[in-house]
Amino acid sequence: MSVAGNIWTAVRNTFKALRNGEFLLRIRADKYYMHIMYLFLLMWLTIMLSLRVDKTLAQVGENKAAIEELRIRHSEKEAELVKLESASATETRLKKMGSKLAMPTGPATIMKKK
Repeated sequence: MSVAGNIWTAVRNTFKALRNGEFLLRIRADKYYMHIMYLFLLMWLTIMLSLRVDKTLAQVGENKAAIEELRIRHSEKEAELVKLESASATETRLKKMGSKLAMPTGPATIMKKK
């Protein structure tokens, strides 16, 4: 038999062994069973940790966006509070001076030219 025939026979026998579940027994992998199980455990742990890190990083990104939104809302409310405080202080000073001016209670009146 030629070399190509021997190779073809070896490949065919290997595929038969894979199909029948005898491949690991033929290559005497039973000696290394614990090593193989340890390798699969390490691979599984690596994949799980990678997924958890990705999930954590995604959550950190969402939290940063939420914090930035809250920071903007806080700045807006702080500016509004300063504006109201300033208006209240101005009204108090006007009353101390005896002025009849006060904060407007209704919309501005539009005056039309004739």
